[in-house]
Amino acid sequence: MSSGSPPTLSVSDAAALRLKQARNRRGWTVKDLAARCAEAGAEKLTAAALANIETGRRDDNGVRRRELSVDEVVLLAAVLDVAPIHLLGLPDNAEPGTQLQLTPQLALSDGSLILAWFCGQQALPGSDARQFYSAALQRLPAADSQQSVADLTRSVLEERAAVLTEAFNSNMAATMEKLTAAVEAGASPEELAALLRPGDSSTA
Repeated sequence: MSSGSPPTLSVSDAAALRLKQARNRRGWTVKDLAARCAEAGAEKLTAAALANIETGRRDDNGVRRRELSVDEVVLLAAVLDVAPIHLLGLPDNAEPGTQLQLTPQLALSDGSLILAWFCGQQALPGSDARQFYSAALQRLPAADSQQSVADLTRSVLEERAAVLTEAFNSNMAATMEKLTAAVEAGASPEELAALLRPGDSSTA
């Protein structure tokens, strides 16, 4: 464990660590994995290339010498007999508070949320939840779509509630201004009551 602040990992850094963990669970060396990659037609994933991926070797500018492509994640998952999603997300033994840098502006430390997002089960904070769940419904089998329907419904209701709350607060502020002005002008109780009736826009 580090004595400093928890690290922030790039997606490739985290995938490389998860790759190493998956390889170790199979009891394979880097050379073993390279041999199986070659058998699968990926001769470029040599032991040296895989070692660079797993160690996160950097150049003089601190940039990773070897990133993982989407094609490689899928191939490595197939070779290791795991789902591609298994190679994504925070490492199993990540230090508490470790973040995954999803975009230059967004890093998350909630491993469950990250995994749910990867699987199309939960929208990211601050994202367009309606768009997310609508897209998720198009890809999910009918038997698995019930939760996404519920989440989509909730996001639509929350969005509508926010709009209604904003409108209510705006209307209340306008009404209070009218009431304050009417009171200062010496309006009668009947005139004040008229200001509170829905649809009545008269002033004192």
